[in-house]
Amino acid sequence: MTNGGIRASTRDLLKRYSSGQIILVASAILVPVIGYFVLDLSVGWIVISLFFCGAGFFLFSTSTGRTVRDWVRSSPENTKGKVSHHLREDSMKTLMFDDYQPSASGKFVVKEINEEETVVPSTKSALPAMQGSKEQKVKQFEVSDFVDTAVDLSDLEPRREFQHLLSKSLVALRDVLFAHSVAFFWSNNEKQQCVLEAKATDSQNFIAETRFAMENDIVSQVSRDGKPQFHGRITPVSEKDLIRHYESTEYIKSLVAVPVFYPGEPLRRLPVGVLVADSKAEDAFGPETLEMLGHFTKLVSALIRSYTGKYDLLLDSELLTSLRRIQDRVKTDPTEFMVLTSLAEEANRLVNWDYLTMVMYTEEKQGWFIQKVVNKASTGYVSPDQGIDYGTSIVGQVIKTNKVESVEDRSARKAVRFFPGEAIESEGSFVCVPVSSFNRCYGALTLESRNKKNFSGKEVETIYRLVESGAALLEVVYMNSLVKEYVIVDQVTGSCNQRHFLKKLEQEVQRANDYGAELALVTLMVDEKQELCDRYAVEGFETVLNQVARIIRSAIRSYDIVGRLDDDRLAIILTNTTASDGYLWAEKMRKQIASHIIAQDGRTFSVTISAGVCGLSDGMHKDELLQGTSQVLHKAVEGGGNLVRVF
Repeated sequence: MTNGGIRASTRDLLKRYSSGQIILVASAILVPVIGYFVLDLSVGWIVISLFFCGAGFFLFSTSTGRTVRDWVRSSPENTKGKVSHHLREDSMKTLMFDDYQPSASGKFVVKEINEEETVVPSTKSALPAMQGSKEQKVKQFEVSDFVDTAVDLSDLEPRREFQHLLSKSLVALRDVLFAHSVAFFWSNNEKQQCVLEAKATDSQNFIAETRFAMENDIVSQVSRDGKPQFHGRITPVSEKDLIRHYESTEYIKSLVAVPVFYPGEPLRRLPVGVLVADSKAEDAFGPETLEMLGHFTKLVSALIRSYTGKYDLLLDSELLTSLRRIQDRVKTDPTEFMVLTSLAEEANRLVNWDYLTMVMYTEEKQGWFIQKVVNKASTGYVSPDQGIDYGTSIVGQVIKTNKVESVEDRSARKAVRFFPGEAIESEGSFVCVPVSSFNRCYGALTLESRNKKNFSGKEVETIYRLVESGAALLEVVYMNSLVKEYVIVDQVTGSCNQRHFLKKLEQEVQRANDYGAELALVTLMVDEKQELCDRYAVEGFETVLNQVARIIRSAIRSYDIVGRLDDDRLAIILTNTTASDGYLWAEKMRKQIASHIIAQDGRTFSVTISAGVCGLSDGMHKDELLQGTSQVLHKAVEGGGNLVRVF
């Protein structure tokens, strides 16, 4: 047999039999030999007998596969607990040695534990083993465990969407850091303010005011220099100076604050926000925390970029919507009053302010006066119809230079806003925007807030665009008025418009007074105007007015004049006609109009009129003649309508 074969046989033997069995066989072979040759005969036979007994036991145990230990365990003494301690495997001790445990003496501690306990490495205690059945229950996860179905982000406007996603991120960060509170603050270095945007906290002591001025606290320091900070041991005494986001002492021991920058601007010196986390445990944060927070700040930066992009689009969209609303209102009422009112309403939707004024030029007073005032603060301010100091006031300079003027802190700039001696607060911010078009400046719009630096550059730009469009509408309104002055025919009735008719009336009154001629003025109006407008709309009433004016024109002489005094009144100048003859003519027109059939939208109907007649007396002026016809016309209406009355 080769050496390799001998080694293989030895390995097989060691695998097949235990070390105790091998020793027993070796003893059985050596003991008889020693007993026979060394000891005397009787002793030798005793040794040989023991040999055969051992050999028989060995063969029996080999054939049954049981060892001496198995025989010992199955003995009655072992079942009664009387077997020696060193023969029981289940009574052996288990020792734990933890080489990571600290020791001031330089020695390590070895502890005795039970086998039912599971040792967790690098810990100072043993954790109980999980008790469970062989078939453990597996939790059934639903889709709702991974998807936030409570909020539909598609229905949220950009700011609420940003707040929702940021709050979710802060909750995750608080859980990862085991922090007491996590919050995000906007850093407005232009206004020297920190503004709370979102937080994740269990504290009931968190600040209710979302805005505070930058001072020497940690959040303000990070906002100013853009460098992260972490503090591991904050005392209650220093907490009130270092931490500003709690109403009172919260007993914070650790805090970490990191800057958040706007993405895409690596050279930006100042951050746009600060991410802060705190804990009530000492040394809860360290340099490794900053690395983790770096990933979160990148996430927040991406959210900010998405939010600002959507917010800019939203502002542009809101501006376009405001302009569309102004245009729709001015179409129905193309007046200066409607333009100014619409500008004030839309400015309120786009920007937060406390006071608004509209300053316009007044032809009657030949100067710049406050036309409209909106006071949301309900405190002392300027009043309508007050004049503007064109030479020294801010509003006067804006109108003169046609440039926007913004005062971020009125207390730092003592300037007259409207006129000297104005009794207005000197704290806050002020913006004045010229209402100007290509050809001229019509006035100015002012916005004022009691807060310093209240208006951002984007907001001022938005208001400027709004006012610029309002100025274009004003120019259209003024141009329409100018055109109407030179147009003598009313579009609805085909008769003279008010301006031209009053001019002709003044000429005919003067002619009659000069030559002593007779003159009668007849004014009439259609009865039940409101009912007709409700039933046939404004267009239907204009159709009625057109039919009435056509009947009247067909019944007058070529030198008589028909005109439209206002929305529902027509007037007729009957030259060389007395008041009594004018009454007869008006009564004839009343009957003729009442019998006339009018068709509108496939329906036919008739209307009635009320009329007032006034004859010209010696020395009577145009206004007196108009006043006389108006008085008798109202008496005819009060009498039930379909009547003619004479002054």
